[in-house]
Amino acid sequence: MNTPPIRTLLAVADAWPRSQLDPFLAHEGWLAERGVSVRLHTYAEVRKGVRGLPGPVGVVLFFPHQFWDARIEDKVEGSYGTRAYADALSAYLLSSDRLLRRSVPQGAHYLNTPEAVARTRDKALARHVLEQAGIPVPPGLDNPTPKELSAVLESGRSLYVKAVCGSMGKGITHLTPERWRTNYAYRDGRLESPGNTSGEQWIFRDVAPGDEGFLAALCAESGFVFEQEVGMTVGGAKTELRVTVASGCVIDIEERHAPAGSVTTRSVEQGRTVVEGPMARSATAGQTALYAARALGLRYAVFDMVTDELDRTYVLDAQAFPATGTKEEFWRKILHVLVPPPLPRPAAEGYPTGLRAT
Repeated sequence: MNTPPIRTLLAVADAWPRSQLDPFLAHEGWLAERGVSVRLHTYAEVRKGVRGLPGPVGVVLFFPHQFWDARIEDKVEGSYGTRAYADALSAYLLSSDRLLRRSVPQGAHYLNTPEAVARTRDKALARHVLEQAGIPVPPGLDNPTPKELSAVLESGRSLYVKAVCGSMGKGITHLTPERWRTNYAYRDGRLESPGNTSGEQWIFRDVAPGDEGFLAALCAESGFVFEQEVGMTVGGAKTELRVTVASGCVIDIEERHAPAGSVTTRSVEQGRTVVEGPMARSATAGQTALYAARALGLRYAVFDMVTDELDRTYVLDAQAFPATGTKEEFWRKILHVLVPPPLPRPAAEGYPTGLRAT
């Protein structure tokens, strides 16, 4: 059964001023030509109830910044991004969905459903879903003890420890046999939000290798994912891929480099985009991303990935919220999820497509 075309596109966003949504709003005219009006509302407005939304309604959820800042970050129990954070965000998204549906009796059709967004935002759950679907993820350790972590490091392997609900590179620890770094503040046996930030990005600091108290702090907290480091370097640089998919198609593969020894490829560690490189020609990255999006129930997604020497691509992380700064040219393809392009006109009867009777 075909879904009737949407009449209203509702963007739920706490990102103000309005200019932050300019790349999205640049398509307002294109949508109007297709009979679709655009409405912007904050999560708080949606939860109170909105009126005058001609249905069916397409919904694009952006990250709920106001709720996160006011009710989650440094407000819930536990270290930044751990289990309580994931549970609080999931509950908020699902309750917002229930409240929104009261305002749209003709149906809400999501770019990504709240359930899928919450599933993806929980790195442990997303990892489990991908693993069950046969999609490569880095080898992991389930609920390790400090002694087990030490054994892995003594064997010469390196580990990433990631908060299940961390974002923007926050809540990461990197352990190698020779060097331990974290972007938490580690004080008196506890992991805390740091004071050393660059904009919104946390800066990594060293922890003395062999500090058993630090390993104990990681293992004691509910809400960390422990993974072995995988991937390869290109020209001596740490290299990752960022793959964007929408409407069942790959719309971008971005290759990022950072200096050797960096923990991530974020700009705070001098990470930069490479226009073209060996990994950008990976034969598996795009297809793996499409499989991963399907497994997670996402119609739009951005994946952080690495590729090994055998061109096997691993999913490191997934993002289901569109960034307000998503490129304008990408938005047209993303919006096709909710507003499909018109079907091509059928050829005149008796003539092949592309030919015209004379």
